[in-house]
Amino acid sequence: MRSPLLLTAAVVYGLSLQANADTFAYISSPGDGLISQYHLDQNNGALRLIDQVNAGDQVNPMAITPDGKVLFAALRVKPFQVLGYSIDPKSGHLTPLSKAPLAESMAYLSTDRKGHYLLAASYGADTISVQPIDKTYQPSASILSYKTGPHAHSIRTDPSNRFAYAGNLGADKVLQYRLEATTGALTAIGSGYIRVADNTGPRHLAFSPNGKYLYVVGEMSGTVTAFSINDSTGALTQIAVANGIPERLKLAHGEVRDARNNDLKDDPTPRIWAADLRISPDGSLLLMTERTSSSVSAFAVDPSTGGLSFIDNYPVQEKQPRNIAFSPNGRWLLVTGEKSEKVGTYAISNNGALKRVGEAASGKGAVWIEVLKTSAE
Repeated sequence: MRSPLLLTAAVVYGLSLQANADTFAYISSPGDGLISQYHLDQNNGALRLIDQVNAGDQVNPMAITPDGKVLFAALRVKPFQVLGYSIDPKSGHLTPLSKAPLAESMAYLSTDRKGHYLLAASYGADTISVQPIDKTYQPSASILSYKTGPHAHSIRTDPSNRFAYAGNLGADKVLQYRLEATTGALTAIGSGYIRVADNTGPRHLAFSPNGKYLYVVGEMSGTVTAFSINDSTGALTQIAVANGIPERLKLAHGEVRDARNNDLKDDPTPRIWAADLRISPDGSLLLMTERTSSSVSAFAVDPSTGGLSFIDNYPVQEKQPRNIAFSPNGRWLLVTGEKSEKVGTYAISNNGALKRVGEAASGKGAVWIEVLKTSAE
């Protein structure tokens, strides 16, 4: 059900909608179990909270189907499950549609590029999973699960939808698989992984728009590692590493965290704690969040070679920024903070610099962001 405090605002907003394309953002907040819906004005970056849905305790990772019709959200309390919401094509409002079990408590959720499979990664259970999605957008209760090294933190398919890659934080590996189109089964490519430098902590992934390159953020190192993707086999080859943590931040190397020491309360040393990685729609800019310093680092990308170089690091007002998201036109960046009462909008300059231009109230402990541009009628 929707939050009563926002019902009036939702009605007023619905009456004012025109038959033009709109851009909506959906943000989950595990602390209060809400999925908040916002309208983003792509002309000026203005952000407005228009509705909230009570999804359930510890709602966290989300994924929108490629056709933009359904939002999936995972609950990280037992019984672990994924909720499906239909998205109204005009208002963007969410309506409960489906429910299915998940293999474990999932830190990451995605669909393949055709919307046929739901993919998930469990940090605590060292597991990745795949489950079919039928034509009614119902995920199957039949789940393919694969054990990984410690702390699987992400899984996504490449733009060609033939390969899948996973960040394996505790093992300092990026896992590589071939995706079987008819069954969703994952088959290891070569040894099944490529190693990165020790204590990097591979976390989230981003693909170049042309599908030739994969970028991985290191939670503990604050680096971004670039890989080329073999078009025939899907095998990864490391081609570059760029450091996103300038000396002025005075951060020590990070450490592996889990439920017992997530905030490193017994360690007073400020440490690198990178989180999300997003690439601009045109593929020329990578942005990475760093939670300890509440900042975002920018990297320039050479679309022709896949190479990248550090530009600068920019503070944000959202404390402990977890996730970020580009607007569809690439002009704006949405930022959530796990310890912030606001979600912010930032204008992105040509060199990646950020200027805060808008804000709206966020749910408690806001983390995951999904952005959708609806079609004009």
